[in-house]
Amino acid sequence: MRNLILVRLTAYSIVGHSLGHSLVVGQKFKMKYLIVFALLAVVPIVWGHGMVMDPVNRASRWRFNNSAPANWDDNQLYCGSYGTQWVLHNGKCGMCGDSYSLAPPRPHEIGGKYGEGVIVKSYRSGATIPVVARIVANHNGYFEFHLCNLDRFGMETEECYSSSQLLFASGSNQQAIGSQLGDHNLSIRLPAGVTCKHCVLRWSYTAGNIWGNCPDGTSKPGCGPQETYKTCSDITITA
Repeated sequence: MRNLILVRLTAYSIVGHSLGHSLVVGQKFKMKYLIVFALLAVVPIVWGHGMVMDPVNRASRWRFNNSAPANWDDNQLYCGSYGTQWVLHNGKCGMCGDSYSLAPPRPHEIGGKYGEGVIVKSYRSGATIPVVARIVANHNGYFEFHLCNLDRFGMETEECYSSSQLLFASGSNQQAIGSQLGDHNLSIRLPAGVTCKHCVLRWSYTAGNIWGNCPDGTSKPGCGPQETYKTCSDITITA
């Protein structure tokens, strides 16, 4: 009975945020949530929390500017929930961490409640820049960064973000976070020759605490679908 109660509570924490936005009636919907419940019965899941604080992301800008709309859950941009992302939407996520269920522009995208497009930092083209990612609950995994040049693409799209994955100072396009809590002081490289009046720096945090199947046929935490966080920061890059 204790395990059943735990499963039910955990399941509601996963899918609860999305139900108010996308209630679907029918057997297909019920089956998807039965799958979530079954997975939770055998997979212990504890959610991480995090966001980029420098350059400050759209959801957290209110912490430094009281004229910005406040998002008190700015460390929970996790694609709606694990269940919303992977069971309902086959891994899809809003561009800046919102649930894919929401109609665009989603709250943290340009045109949404928090997507006001206010430039928070200016950098030089080709520079290696400091970035601070704050992790409130660490569940292993890794960070990635992408750059969307709105001057070039005209609008915020996944195509825009995927056109430019940034490298860390080490030369890798991913950085494992280890077991560190709190602020992670990172160094990432901006592409040489790229300038923009308005670019968006997107941080992605893929956790690594959920047990799944690995490409080599084994199973362990960190393999298969994982909880994902995303935040977006509006910046300028000069020559």
